[in-house]
Amino acid sequence: MKRFLMTLGVALVTMSGWAQEQFQGMWQCEALKATMVMNLLEKKIPLKDFEGEDTYGYVKGELNGTWVMLKVKKLEEKKALVRMVSDIGYDAQDVEFRLVDENTMEMRLQGEQVMKTTEKGKYVKMPKVSVFKKE
Repeated sequence: MKRFLMTLGVALVTMSGWAQEQFQGMWQCEALKATMVMNLLEKKIPLKDFEGEDTYGYVKGELNGTWVMLKVKKLEEKKALVRMVSDIGYDAQDVEFRLVDENTMEMRLQGEQVMKTTEKGKYVKMPKVSVFKKE
């Protein structure tokens, strides 16, 4: 019985680490024409024109600026809550990233929506949920 519990514990820790490692890499969202680069495990992604320390990542595309991942509020097996700020610095948005499978992630805007996308040269509200595919 002890061996079984030990094996189960090791398996759970290994699976948890694997899932969290999925919060790394480059992702694409066709609908937003956006690219997301992230590493929520370690703050080590540099961002051009962003002075100061490295970031957890960013989302860039047909949005109102580049959105920088400054703080990981919560990191679980299949979801993470992240505080993002625009590169201009006056807009902030809490975003939940949810792993659908190993190649698909949903970005869900939380609370008041300040992130916008461009449509025919105008800023419009973007969908509350956007789907990103791993590159």
